Amino acid sequence: MAEIEVEGKTVEEAINTGIKDLGCSRDKVEIKILNEGTSGLFGLMGNKPARVLLTTKEKISEGASPPEADFPLAQDRAKEVTGDILKLMGIKYTSVNTALMAGRILIDVKTPESNLVIGKNGQTLEAIENILNLILSREPKTRVKVSLDTEEYRRQQEERLEGMAIKAAEQVTTTGKIFRFDPMPARSRRIIHLALKNNSDVETFSEGDGLFRKVGIKPKHKQK
Repeated sequence: MAEIEVEGKTVEEAINTGIKDLGCSRDKVEIKILNEGTSGLFGLMGNKPARVLLTTKEKISEGASPPEADFPLAQDRAKEVTGDILKLMGIKYTSVNTALMAGRILIDVKTPESNLVIGKNGQTLEAIENILNLILSREPKTRVKVSLDTEEYRRQQEERLEGMAIKAAEQVTTTGKIFRFDPMPARSRRIIHLALKNNSDVETFSEGDGLFRKVGIKPKHKQK
């Protein structure tokens, strides 16, 4: 399944943007409203965007790409651009390998300086991945989603975050109190949301803006 968190001036605008990004129809996604947004004072000051979490159903391919996408070309381009970015950053690497999975290009960087590629809490890795996706999206033939990794950081991070989510949910269930994680990137927030998606005792929410955006967990059917 593919899953994205999207902002818009209204909930409907956010939903439409997310559906377009996923490349599927509205009936093919599950929609969770994270924030309905506010118009602010006189509609000018203090505006808060609406945010929704869209998750495709199982029969939709993750990382859906346009029909005109040329996957071999996109892989070659992704590999080339990744190498160029690493060189510009002054990071030495031994290889950049690519593979296709569910309509998405997986890129694995072999480097003795993986800590520089990953950065604090994976922020550098996230930034490089965003740049790659922006560059590849310029041309229809290379408009394929990219996932960047090194030293299996993504897999280890996902396992760690899932464990944290389960432990925090148990705490919320026991105490009845809301739990808030420290601010984290969108990808990490998505992992938390998905890890607890089917938990019948708690529900997740997001709050804050930009670098300060965080995920919270609260008991279902209870108020703060």
